[in-house]
Amino acid sequence: MKKFLPLVLLGLVFLLFSTSMVFSWGSATHAYIADHIGKFLPLMNANEMYGIMAPDIFNYVFTLNSDQMAAIQYYTHGKPGREGFMKVWREASWWGYQRNLAYGYVAHNDVWGIDYTAHWASRTLNPAEGYVITKARELLAFSIPINGSNVPFSYILSQAGLSDLSAQLELAHNLVETAGDIILAQADRLIGEKMIGAALARSNDFPDLLVRAMGTGWRDMIYAAEKEFRKSMVLYGGALIQGQETAIRNMSDQMAQLGVEYVKAITKGQVIIPLDQAKQLAEAGIRASVAICAGDYMKEVGATIEFVKNNLKNKLGWY
Repeated sequence: MKKFLPLVLLGLVFLLFSTSMVFSWGSATHAYIADHIGKFLPLMNANEMYGIMAPDIFNYVFTLNSDQMAAIQYYTHGKPGREGFMKVWREASWWGYQRNLAYGYVAHNDVWGIDYTAHWASRTLNPAEGYVITKARELLAFSIPINGSNVPFSYILSQAGLSDLSAQLELAHNLVETAGDIILAQADRLIGEKMIGAALARSNDFPDLLVRAMGTGWRDMIYAAEKEFRKSMVLYGGALIQGQETAIRNMSDQMAQLGVEYVKAITKGQVIIPLDQAKQLAEAGIRASVAICAGDYMKEVGATIEFVKNNLKNKLGWY
């Protein structure tokens, strides 16, 4: 891939994908890790990058029932002893780029993959807790300046109507992952372009591969969710191409939209945070998270790369 996408091409990309779609969480970090663990030929690498981001395609579907959420967890991230995501690897053909997509896809998982170190066992901090969870707890306790006073971020969320501690932790977790991507984009100034390239170059086989793994009953949802996810990765990559300040402002706007929908969904419409207020909260949370994570985020990412490389070799053998 050339060092910079031509400005005309980038403009066409944004015209093509300009919708009300919001950004994902942590996708740049996933893409960066894919860039360091698999094949390096351009199209193979691009499909690994898209595959590694793709288990999050249902992040935008806030209407799932509990059975659907459990099934999606099984097929995308897994749990110990329930590694349904491996069906994507088993269903992938050597034809085309299906194995590249599947290699990235299984590397994402929550059992022994990238998300394991984020959510369950940090490589560089507390091994009994994921890096992102540790930092999310720090964020909730972090003092935020507001109206001339410094108050914990958790208090601000409570005042906004989100008092449930588990919901606060989930929201903080996602703000930390967004901040991590912003930090990473300063370390790899091409990651945004790589994400755009991965979304544009992903093999057309991917939706059908996921349908084969999950079953035909999921076809319509997969096609709809993946279509929007692919658009969002282009927009997300575009945000990261810009400088850190611009990225923070843009992602704050988009995270605010996600946060409003998330809070509305988990409270069954009982709590609706005004969008302007949500934007202020998101920006405050992202800026605080950047400060909390700046000193050690890339160290954790580097350790995760080695951890996942070894696990992929043990689980998949030759690739």
